[in-house]
Amino acid sequence: MNIYFSENIKRFRKERDLTQEALADFLGVSFQTISKWERGESYPDLELLATIADFFSVSTDALLGVDKAKNEQEILALCEKFDKKQYAGSEGPFGYFMQDAYKKYPADFRIAVRYMQYLQAISDTHEKTMENTNEIRAIYNRIQNYCTDDVIRIHAKYLILHHYRSLAQVENSQIGYEDIYQMLETMPSVKETKDYLLCYMHEFGDKENIRSGCRNLIDKLIPCLDDAMKHYVLFATRKRTVATKEQIQETANALEKIKAIYNIFYPDEVYGDCWRRAIYTYGDLGEAYHLLGNNEKSLQNFRKCAELAKRFDTLPDEVKRHNLFFEGTVYRKSDDPSVYADSSLCNLMREFMLEIFSLSDEFKATSEFKEIIHIMQ
Repeated sequence: MNIYFSENIKRFRKERDLTQEALADFLGVSFQTISKWERGESYPDLELLATIADFFSVSTDALLGVDKAKNEQEILALCEKFDKKQYAGSEGPFGYFMQDAYKKYPADFRIAVRYMQYLQAISDTHEKTMENTNEIRAIYNRIQNYCTDDVIRIHAKYLILHHYRSLAQVENSQIGYEDIYQMLETMPSVKETKDYLLCYMHEFGDKENIRSGCRNLIDKLIPCLDDAMKHYVLFATRKRTVATKEQIQETANALEKIKAIYNIFYPDEVYGDCWRRAIYTYGDLGEAYHLLGNNEKSLQNFRKCAELAKRFDTLPDEVKRHNLFFEGTVYRKSDDPSVYADSSLCNLMREFMLEIFSLSDEFKATSEFKEIIHIMQ
């Protein structure tokens, strides 16, 4: 049986913001004794062990970490399930099982940052921005103060920045965009990210390692480029019904360029993690052209949107890719972070076309449009 007492008592002490001297004073031992415990050089007797566990409000098993190996397997499984969205509608759409996971493993920062992600997601979607703010901030502060994993710390900062973006739009939230920009200055730039640096770290390695690093970077950069181009024309606001014709035309021009990028990098139309983005692009183009009065182009893009949604929903889990940058690699739907276990892009895009996109009743009544909707049945 493995014992993890030394690292656990050190972690619990730091989470309580206690010095070794303060803990020693409470337990009636010297701070040198505490130091030896934390270095794994000695252990307290059984009676004192129970006192320490009671002080930190944990069980003696948790203090000793005797179930750590078993817990580790469960924690990894929970993280994978959440990251890959491998849960059904009864657990979503954002995976509320993370609430129970966090209650069970409040000291594990991998679980904590995912629970923070869950809270941020439901806040933005269900208008509970202010309601969850205190808990999101508390988790964020604990991660920044006590977590030593830089990946988790940066991800937590990414999540709270998104939350602050929502708060800045809420009256009396006491969060302004100047707070967001100040925090953004502490984030790494694109050229300092793992994916960018991997291209160079493999420069003197074998050819496949070089290509693997470059493939990963391309797959990560294309969705970023998609976001940047759409936000550049304020596309994300979805308020083109009150926009000028020139603004709508500018949006259509940007979307055509994004579509061209997808055609260049994914000529086999296996879009990797960009499946949803590619389908949205065709749908958004359909709406833009309708608002511009070009229903022929509108129908062409809506049809392509529907066909891609249908193709995605009927794809097997593994699809081999055939193009210059991804030849021979495999796309796995089950590994796609944008796909839920029981999701249907046909259902989603049908809802967009019938209820969300700004389309006239006359346009939706045409036989051509109804045929497009029928593709997604």
